[in-house]
Amino acid sequence: MKESLKQMFTEISGDLPDDYFTIRQFLFNYFYKARFRVLLNYRIGRFCLKSGNSFFRRIALRYKYILLTKRGCDVSYKSIIGKGLKLPHPIGIIIGDGVVIKDDVTIYQQVTLGSHGKKGEDLAYPIIENNVKIYAGAKIIGGVTIGENSVVGANTLVNKDVPPNSVAYGIPCKIKIVD
Repeated sequence: MKESLKQMFTEISGDLPDDYFTIRQFLFNYFYKARFRVLLNYRIGRFCLKSGNSFFRRIALRYKYILLTKRGCDVSYKSIIGKGLKLPHPIGIIIGDGVVIKDDVTIYQQVTLGSHGKKGEDLAYPIIENNVKIYAGAKIIGGVTIGENSVVGANTLVNKDVPPNSVAYGIPCKIKIVD
């Protein structure tokens, strides 16, 4: 449990903009940055849920309630979020159970990352590689991979893989590779 507590503090300090931890910077980000509060709720709730202690699990449920009601986000504790996730407008963001988000990803408001929801099929969730930008209203559905340094345009429905260094746009999704 001590290792995972240390890991949680490392992840929280990785969510701070300058990637180092001071009490002053923590308090400033907590009180003035909604994106930091969303990630803090996720990190603490995930830690409490994984602890196995029934009291901590109740705390995790409370953090989930706060994420939904006060932050307007639904971030599953079963998802994996890397460091440096940027949420410029963290309202209406939904991140499903098996989603993997790697480092330095930017996600704007009203984005959904989830499974395909097809009846009778195994659930598959998206993998978001490093340095990806996902603009407002985008929906990334199913077991797709968004390659490194790619951009997903606003209101795009992505249901197929996006190669690295490319732009996905439109409904249905069209892909343009950028050199």
